This record gives sequence, C-alpha cells and structure tokens, in this order.
Amino acid sequence: MRPRASLAVASTAILSVIAGPALAVGVGPDAVAPNPFAGNQDWVAYQTFRDGREGVYLVHPDGSGDHEVDFGLEEGYALLPDWSPDGTRLAVTTRNRFPETLIEHDLTTGESRELFGCDWPCVGDDEPAYSPDGRSVAFIRYFGPFDDNGPADCSLWVGEVATGAVRRVSDNEGCDREYFPRWSPDGSHLTYHRERPAANGWWTSAVFTVRADGTDERRLTDFALVGGTPDWSPDGRWIVFSTHPLGTSPDRNSELFRIRPDGTGLQQLTHFRSVRAVQPRYTPDGRWIVFTADRPRHRSLWALPAAGGTPVVLARHERIYTHGTWQPGS
Repeated sequence: MRPRASLAVASTAILSVIAGPALAVGVGPDAVAPNPFAGNQDWVAYQTFRDGREGVYLVHPDGSGDHEVDFGLEEGYALLPDWSPDGTRLAVTTRNRFPETLIEHDLTTGESRELFGCDWPCVGDDEPAYSPDGRSVAFIRYFGPFDDNGPADCSLWVGEVATGAVRRVSDNEGCDREYFPRWSPDGSHLTYHRERPAANGWWTSAVFTVRADGTDERRLTDFALVGGTPDWSPDGRWIVFSTHPLGTSPDRNSELFRIRPDGTGLQQLTHFRSVRAVQPRYTPDGRWIVFTADRPRHRSLWALPAAGGTPVVLARHERIYTHGTWQPGS
C-alpha cells in the first residue's frame, strides 16, 4: 500500500518547528487578505504532524480553538478527515495498524466505531468520503498479496454506513489507482484522480468522473496537466483540482484549477510564485475553497474565493496543516 497522504505530512514534519517567512498582505501574486471569519464557530478538520505523531485536529476558521480529536485508537493514528453532511461526525482512515480501517467518530457523543470490516485478502481502507445524504461512504480498498509493486488490487468502493455492506465500483488490478473520491451534490457520480508512472520517475495524474454504480467513466483532464485531489462544488457546476498534487512531482509548482463536470471550461484560479496550492475543498456554501498552502518551511490552511481572487490564511502558518475540510450543517 502507498499511504500517500501520511507520507506527505511526515516528509516535512521536521520543518514544522521552523518559523516561515512573513506573508505579504495586499500586494503581489502571493499576497493574502485579512481573515474575514472572526468569531465564526464552524470547525475546520485537518490532519497534522504534531508532538511526535500524526492525527486529526479541529480549528475555527479564525485560527482559534485548535485541538486534537480523540478517536480512541489503542494503536495507530487517524488521517484524512471527512465530514458527514450534518456536521456531527467525522470519517477518518487509520495508519500503523493492520488492517488499516475507516473509523467514524461522533462529535456529539465522543464515540468512535469501525465502519466496514476488512478481512484478508483485504489489507486496508483509505480516503473516506461521505455521500450527500450521509448514508454511504466512498473509499479506496487494498487487497493482498503484496509484491515488489505493492498490493495486488487498489480499487474504488462504496459502503453503507448503517449496515456496513460494501460494493466495488472499479476494478483496478496493478494499483495505478483512483485517489481521493468525492461525490457530486446529487450523489449520482464520483470524481477522483488516477495516477500512473511518469517518465521522470515520479507520477502523473488526471481527473476523472464515474457514475456511482461504476459505469460511464470519463477523463476530464490530460495527464500532461498532472491534475489531482478534485472536489465537486455544492451547486454541481464545477470541479476544483490541484496540479501536481503532493506525492506525484514534488519539485513542480502546484496551482488550483476548476473545470466543468463535462470536461469544458477549464480555468486557472491561482498564479502563485512561492506557494504550492494543493488539496482543495469547497466550503459548504460554495463561496470559498479551502486548500493547503505548501511553502518551503511549512504547510498551512488557506481559503480562496471560489471564482479566484486573494486568499486568506485560516490557521497559524508555523505548523503543518493539511487536508482541511470545513464543517457542514452548522
């Protein structure tokens, strides 16, 4: 298994104690605007490396209230949070345990439970995403046995939250696989990116959509653009994505783009010079895009107006913040 999201944080964990350069306000391509969310009591869930371990934390959009979520794991740790549509539960994937399973945590009761059973040859579930009605979770499932190239099968699956029943959406032996599924607002489709080896020794990727039953797969972007980690806008009109997502080609610049679900209307949203913009997620009202700003000395959570513009910083930038997602239903 290639736990990309975990490695993306761990690879720069040592840098989290180093203060980053000052941010320019109001001028230049890398400028940021004042944070407009003072007093907002929504939560932004994110993952981080802190105090010697990785985990999932919550922070208010103005940077206050920062704290870790206790998933009650006796071994391993939690990553890659996704909110239930009502904003009361978080689904996460686990690391450093076998098998690596998906956990659902109820913030109102503080209780956690495993979502889906994973018995051999299943070796792990990854990258959970709630459906718009909260009844299902899309995820990636790995199957053994392992060889020099990793697991034998890495496919897209959907599971029922209430019953634990799961079904396969894609069949992808060889593990040039789908990453980071996200649902369309009506629950009929999924978007994700697929990676494959590139000539430079890294990876290339492209954004796809598929019906939730596994039919009618469509590639929206060229592999040459190296697009990944897409997310569907709440009104269904756009899919936002990053170029050169973390783990594919780390020496390249990353920008945010959006595209229509039919593959038309490609627009570049950011034009940074010293910031890699990755892991975009729409806010529930569709007005903003939360993303990870990857800079040489830190990774922080920023927000960009949905049609482009000047971003704002949501969280302190001297620590590592990745995979930010804004609480819905609050």
